[in-house]
Amino acid sequence: MNRDEATKLLTAHAVARDALLARLTTAAAESGRSLWQVGSFAEGRGDDWSDLDLVVTGGPCLLDEAALTMDYPPNGPAEGGYTGAAHLTGPLLVWVDWYTWPADTPVPVEARLLTGEDRPGDLPLTPALDRLGRGATPKSVDPDTSALAMIPIAAKFLARGRDGDAAGMAGMLNGRTDGDPLTRLRERLAAIGGPPSLTARITLTLQVAEVLKA
Repeated sequence: MNRDEATKLLTAHAVARDALLARLTTAAAESGRSLWQVGSFAEGRGDDWSDLDLVVTGGPCLLDEAALTMDYPPNGPAEGGYTGAAHLTGPLLVWVDWYTWPADTPVPVEARLLTGEDRPGDLPLTPALDRLGRGATPKSVDPDTSALAMIPIAAKFLARGRDGDAAGMAGMLNGRTDGDPLTRLRERLAAIGGPPSLTARITLTLQVAEVLKA
C-alpha cells in the first residue's frame, strides 16, 4: 500500500463515520432520545482518525449497527453507563464511545447538541463523570474483546506520531515492552482470531496507520 492509497482509505473511513453519525442522530430523533457529541469533534480537534463520542438520554445507546460492543461501567456515570461499539460501516473500524447519561442531569459543558432537548452543564466530560459518580468496576473483563477495542486506538496513536502511547498500549495488551509496537499489536490481533470482517478492518487500520505515520 502506498501513501495515496492509504490516504484514500482514511478519507473513505471519515466519510463512513460521518454518515454513521447522521444515521444515529436520525434514529435518536425518531425514538425521542436526546443526543450530544462530546470528545475531539465537540472541542474542535477532530480529524479523519477521530472516533465518535456520544452522550444519550431518554433511552439506551443505539447499537443496531454495531458488530462488537463492550460495556465498561467505570467509563460512564453510575446511574447511566458506558458502552463502546465497533462498526463495520467503512473500510476501517469505526468506534463509538456511548455515554448513557442520567435523566434531567446537565451534560458536559463541551457537549454539542445533535437532537433533542439541550441542558448544558458547567464541567468537561471527565470532571462531570467524577462529580456524578462512576459505575462499578467489573470483576473481570474479556481480554480479547478489550484488545479488539484497544488495538485501533493504538493504531491511531501511531498515525499521529504518539509512539510512546502506542508502545504503552501494546504493552498492556501483550505484557511485553520490547520490540516494535506495531509488530506486537499485529501479533496480539493474530492471537485473538475473532470475526473475519472485524479483524480484517483492524488489520487494515494498522496498515493505514503504518503508511501515514506522522
